[in-house]
Amino acid sequence: MAHRVAALAMCALVAAVSVPSLADAPHLLPGDTLTYDITIQVNERNTPPRASTSRVRTDSSAGAGTATLEIVGVDPDGTASGNLSVEMLGFAAGQPIIVRKTVAVKVAPNGEIHPSSTIDPLIDQALALADQSIRDIAGHDVHAQPSWQWRLPAATYPMTIAFDRVLRGEQAYQGLPTLIVQTTGSGQYAADADPVQASVSLAGTYYYDQRDGLFVGQAMRSDTTVADDTAGSVDASSLVTIVLRSFTRGQQPAATPSPATSGETEPTPAPATPAPTPVPNEVAPSPYPTVTLAPSPYPTVTPSQQ
Repeated sequence: MAHRVAALAMCALVAAVSVPSLADAPHLLPGDTLTYDITIQVNERNTPPRASTSRVRTDSSAGAGTATLEIVGVDPDGTASGNLSVEMLGFAAGQPIIVRKTVAVKVAPNGEIHPSSTIDPLIDQALALADQSIRDIAGHDVHAQPSWQWRLPAATYPMTIAFDRVLRGEQAYQGLPTLIVQTTGSGQYAADADPVQASVSLAGTYYYDQRDGLFVGQAMRSDTTVADDTAGSVDASSLVTIVLRSFTRGQQPAATPSPATSGETEPTPAPATPAPTPVPNEVAPSPYPTVTLAPSPYPTVTPSQQ
């Protein structure tokens, strides 16, 4: 059972020279609301050990819903705070599943999303991997080096997942200058003296506004295999998509000008602060590319800390 849980956690993982990002004018402001559409698909095949009389079991689960991020405050360093509300409907093992939860959240200046508590294992892992990817992409000069490698230590098993990143272009999605970064990666744990062997492979695309530090979306698939001589094996695959559907600006109070005093010289106006990128009410990236890859492994990624 422990290895089955680990395999599902690994499977969930498919589901960020610094570039200036508006440090003087945070892109997120109090009152802003971002809504992401989320879809999750998971298939799992459990094979018992050879000596067992149990039969091979195949399970599938899926879900779809939204995650709404409401910004209530922004610190001087650009870190935003707010609430993340997730609503999803789906099924698992033939039973209906409903996820409704609201948690406090922090959004780093580079766009990393850090919920204060767990939401759902699959969503938690998708956000953890997205945060790590955002941190890597945000800190990379993608135009000077459009192809690069990234390594991520796994927490579930002593393995390191090696990723290849390729910038596939930059496109304005409804006013957001969005990078399109293709990502493939794999890792393997197969120590001779250990009865447990594991492998994982991932492939997909990240969409990221590097200039403004905004996570636009992802489509990531993972294939995981965990084999145990005594407990059997688990083969699992998952596909997680997260798409920024809308970005609504809050109503910012207008500054009230001070009445001019007779006889006094008006002060020279200070240089204007760079304005955040204009964002329309509806932001919808183009359809994600089809993701295909061969089976391989994936362990739990520990959520990055601020």
